[in-house]
Formats: sequence, C-alpha cells, structure tokens
Amino acid sequence: MKLSKRPLRLLPLLCLPLALVAASGAQSYADVTGVPSLVQNVALAYAAGLHGPIGMDRHFSTTIKAGPVTHTETSDSGILFNNGAFVKVKYYQITDDAKAFSPEQLAERESQTNKDWLAGKIFFKEPYDPRYMGDYSFSEPQACSGCPSGQLAINFKSTLQDSQHGNGIMWIDPARTRVTQLTYTPNALPSHATSGTVTEVSSDPTPGIWYVTRIDQVYQGHEFFVKGTGKFSGTFDRIRRFPSLAEAEAALDAGTI
Repeated sequence: MKLSKRPLRLLPLLCLPLALVAASGAQSYADVTGVPSLVQNVALAYAAGLHGPIGMDRHFSTTIKAGPVTHTETSDSGILFNNGAFVKVKYYQITDDAKAFSPEQLAERESQTNKDWLAGKIFFKEPYDPRYMGDYSFSEPQACSGCPSGQLAINFKSTLQDSQHGNGIMWIDPARTRVTQLTYTPNALPSHATSGTVTEVSSDPTPGIWYVTRIDQVYQGHEFFVKGTGKFSGTFDRIRRFPSLAEAEAALDAGTI
C-alpha cells in the first residue's frame, strides 16, 4: 500500500502562529480580567510590531512513519499579511516522497491553503495574541526550570476542543516583553494520533518584530495494529516589513521576499 493513501493519518496540524493582529486593535485587551499583566504586556508588544505589509518565507518538512513505510513531504512557500490581515500564500515548490509537484498540483495546494487561511483555519491561536487571550486561562508567572536566566514561565489552558487551541507553557523574557518559547498539546489531535506536542521558538528576525521562527510537532498513534509517528518542522525566515503592499505582493509572486 502506498503511504500517500494514509493508512496512518498522523498528518501534522500545521498550526502556524501566523494569524497576525493589527496594533490598532490590541489596546482594548489591555485589561482582560484574569490575564496576568505580563501576558497583557507581551500581547501589546507583539501586536505593536506587526503593522504594515509583512512577508516571510516558510520551509516545511513532514515525515510520517507507519510500520515499515515512510512518507515525506517538503515545501517552500511565502506568506504575506497587511496590517494584521492575511493577504496571500504562494507555493514555490513541494516534493512528495522526493517527487516534485506538477504545476497543477502546486496550484491546487496553493488554492486550498489560501481558502483555509481566509476561512480562519490552520493556525494555532496563540495565548498571547490579543484576539485569543479570552480563550485561555493562565497561571501566575513563576520561575521556570530549564529556561534562560531571568525568564519566567506561565501555564495556559483552553477548554475549546479544537486543533487551534491547546494546553501548555510559555517562557517569557520580561525584560524584553516577549515570548521566547512555547510548548503545548493541541486539544484536538490529528486523526489516529494518541499523543503529541508542539514547540515554538521565537526570535528577533528583523528590527521591531519578534516572531516565531521555528515550529516542531511530534505525534504518536496507531491504526488497527500499525503504530506510527508523524513529525513536522517549520522554519520562517526573511521576515520583513515592506514600504507598500504593492512591493510586498510583487516580492511574494517573484519569490524574492
């Protein structure tokens, strides 16, 4: 049986943290009841840096193992936002078990991905995004084990049982008002997965913006008597702000972000 028929459907959720929020809408969340002030400050700082047209390149790698069979997929694409609103995804290449997608397959994936983004799907609803803080409850900041010196940990959880919410912990650098790492388990796992975790690492890709630049997802599960694992990694680079939306769209289409 060819693995692309998914005898074990442990496809990663691709919960990308790219649902940007315009700074103009962040202030109304500054006094959310029950949200620690550190999280509120992080949310305001996050939103404030994401104004104007912002583009980035994305590099994804997926490996699914089901018994003796292995399936892999890699892709390179770009994504564009304008004042927090999704604009467009552009795929440059996708390989399925080392075989390149045809132009027709590439166009089909691109069309479906754009539809899903416009419908508000795919991405993880970050607990520090001002629009989604109300979906979560938080612990108070506490000293954390394993994180860099001076950082604090905050646990978060959501009762919303979908793949766009989860329970986990985030490390925050209070001196720089930003999340440096976040690990969670989605509240809804992929089909046939029995466990899984997602880890996001943030950095400063360009002046005035801090953002998630790496995501790693690992899932375990089984179907009938076959055990399997699904691993996804995503990296985000060339993150930058453009002088105008027209320039950003031209760069996205040309693959020169």
